[in-house]
Amino acid sequence: MGNPVPPARRPLLRRLRERLTTPVGVRFDRESDAILRCTARFQCRDVPLDRIVRIEAGNRDNVEHERVFLFFHLAGGDTLVVSELEPGFARLVADLQMRFPGIETWQRAVPPVAFQLTSVDLWPASDR
Repeated sequence: MGNPVPPARRPLLRRLRERLTTPVGVRFDRESDAILRCTARFQCRDVPLDRIVRIEAGNRDNVEHERVFLFFHLAGGDTLVVSELEPGFARLVADLQMRFPGIETWQRAVPPVAFQLTSVDLWPASDR
């Protein structure tokens, strides 16, 4: 019957400072229990971990190289996509492996199908 508690957000001044000084990349913010992804100055997105309902790994092969992505599917239908080429990717996976078992196997989870987008679920919400 009580009102649901809204997810904790980092203080406004801290978020503004991060948008000015944080380099492009992705990381786990322990204080707010959220993934912080910055693609450019003033273009940062924070996603609370409790909103994640599924994690999927996918790859895309092209002539130049193969790239692997992690898709964080969120409650409400939104998705956060993080590339393995983004700065901080390896550290993010290491930080999240205790909370989301199976995420550390992202490289083995994606079958090497040439020139085709493939995907594998790493962590469904039903495994919590």
